[in-house]
Amino acid sequence: MTNTRRIVIGQYPNGEIKRISDGIAEDVITDNARPGYKSTKIWATLRSPANFGDQAKEESDSYPHTLIPPKSGSICRFVTIPPENGHISQVTRDDVKNFYKSINSIELFSKKNSKHPYMHKKNSLDYIYVMKGSIVLILDEDQVQLNQGDTIVNLGGNHAWSNRTDSICELFISSHSSY
Repeated sequence: MTNTRRIVIGQYPNGEIKRISDGIAEDVITDNARPGYKSTKIWATLRSPANFGDQAKEESDSYPHTLIPPKSGSICRFVTIPPENGHISQVTRDDVKNFYKSINSIELFSKKNSKHPYMHKKNSLDYIYVMKGSIVLILDEDQVQLNQGDTIVNLGGNHAWSNRTDSICELFISSHSSY
């Protein structure tokens, strides 16, 4: 995925709409063990109902890039998942642990063996849309082939993403706190 332009609009007290910001989303995390992996944070809300006031952008920008939405909040990301091309078998547990640390989600690191090194479960409601490419959604007892245009509603299920193609897969993920 190329750089992502993020336009934030808001409302003046008199009801008129204004552009608050317009620029490249700069909060991007990569994974050294998966060359081509990229997670771009678009927005975070710290509560529900969401803050629409003057501090909303500052709150969103100051919330750390993570897979876990804030309590009573949400986080929106674009994710690029590169082809595994057999290199996934070379990913070590330390690689995965370091990735989860880098994305402020160390509690998702599983100390047990799983079907995929990046298998994880979080207490959130996630809406995922496959924007480009294909990917396999790995579950505890199943695997689901997903293609461009498919949508997933994840009710806190244990899962991982496996790109078994020769092209990148791009996902839009909106995660919402379940507590």
